[in-house]
Amino acid sequence: MTVHAELGPSSAERWMTCPGSVTLSRGIKDSGSDNANEGTMMHTVSAMCLSDNADAWAYIGWHDPETGLTLDAKQAVDVQMYVDHVRDIVNATGGELLVEQRLPIAWMTHEDGAAGTADAVIIAPDELIVVDAKFGFKLVEAEENKQLQMYAAAAYDELKIGYDFKSVRIVIVQPRLNATPEWTTTPDALMEFAAEVAFAAELTRQDTEFYVPSEKGCQWCRAKSTCPALKANVLQDFDTVVPESASTDDLGRVMGKVGMIEAWVKSIRAEVERRLLGGEPVAGYKLVQGKKGNRQWANPIDAENALKTMRVKHDHMYDYKLASPTSIEKLVKAEAIGPRQWVKIQELITQSEGTPSVAPESDKRPALSLSASISDFD
Repeated sequence: MTVHAELGPSSAERWMTCPGSVTLSRGIKDSGSDNANEGTMMHTVSAMCLSDNADAWAYIGWHDPETGLTLDAKQAVDVQMYVDHVRDIVNATGGELLVEQRLPIAWMTHEDGAAGTADAVIIAPDELIVVDAKFGFKLVEAEENKQLQMYAAAAYDELKIGYDFKSVRIVIVQPRLNATPEWTTTPDALMEFAAEVAFAAELTRQDTEFYVPSEKGCQWCRAKSTCPALKANVLQDFDTVVPESASTDDLGRVMGKVGMIEAWVKSIRAEVERRLLGGEPVAGYKLVQGKKGNRQWANPIDAENALKTMRVKHDHMYDYKLASPTSIEKLVKAEAIGPRQWVKIQELITQSEGTPSVAPESDKRPALSLSASISDFD
């Protein structure tokens, strides 16, 4: 019997880094979010496409009973990019595709019956490939990704008796960023990681009050609003570091905490809202009626028919907007636009340079050189 894993792959970045977060999070309900529900719905459609050998266009208008959401055309384009990428890998490798593969992880975490579900597993000659869909807007790296390594280790353990894999490839497909990062490792390295998982899992049972705040680990932690270590980490420099007069060392140290500070503040707001909505008082705060939403037609079809009856001009009834280059490029992938047409379309596209932004030194992008050149004044 499989159970929902408390030490699951999707939260591995948190509990493998911060053992105490497991105990601290217990009993705190995951409130979810609109973005999470959308991702769940799009994952469901992706699985149906791959399982039924269908394209996403066939599911436009499909209503998901779990989330209550309905797939629209824009979401279908993103789903199709993931589906096409999985199919491209299968065709290129001649591999066998397993969709929404349930994988036992209890041998790593020692949670009785625990399992995780990989979006797609491809069994290719000499190579095991795990593909994961991410429908968010924040880039997720494939290299040493803990969640995907757990899926890969579990898949390898299931299949190693029947196959002689020489390498293991992790692929993440992020349609909304047009990104498909990959990382290849070896079965031996993957088993070493599995040993690290087992060690970290045991720490969550022994060091139940050992907290290690980190930007990635704290991002989705349900207990961050009450975590004593995060609070101390966030506030310890609040009164001592003045940005305008701080040393470069102090600025660098505090800059490394900005993500955690922002996440902590956001979690405080969310917890206050949750309690007030639940009828619990919070000193000094109350619920009020927010700003009204934008006006919209109660029934678009009735409104359209009424305007037609009133003989309102066509150009006055409808708003038109040219699709963005990104949306048009996705149509190329969907073969709605041919390669030759795309070449001509590219000549009509311009793109401004990105503005300078702050990033940690570990960022793979090269540092900008801001020294002036004579050519700058031509």
